[in-house]
Amino acid sequence: MAWGDVVVERRIPGRVTNPRDTEAALNWQLERLGSTAWQDWPLKFQRMAFGYAQDSGWHDAADAVKWLDHHTLLHEGTAPRGALVWYQAADRIRVACALGSGQVVGPLLDGPVAIAVLSEVSTDWIWSDPVFPFGQ
Repeated sequence: MAWGDVVVERRIPGRVTNPRDTEAALNWQLERLGSTAWQDWPLKFQRMAFGYAQDSGWHDAADAVKWLDHHTLLHEGTAPRGALVWYQAADRIRVACALGSGQVVGPLLDGPVAIAVLSEVSTDWIWSDPVFPFGQ
């Protein structure tokens, strides 16, 4: 490397264990089915489901997707149980949690916490492991 060259290192964050494991996070979400308290808070809902009480460090789901994409943590295809599913709905990026068999749970667009068939909610989605690198 010559003097003056800049090297940018793309660092992938290490895998961190969430305070709540996948099944506990899904149970937490299922206990809140029908609740309207989480309307317009899907990212906060998922963060809290996995056991983080403080801010995620992302402004919204769109910020999260940009960060996850930059760190090559997004995947296409069928989301495994417990994965975060990022989808486009009504000109916004939203997030829910995969239950398996094409179903997701979370506060759906303009509605309560519910279980839905992902293909009926959106035709445009990607998924990531439940990663909250700035969660506390």
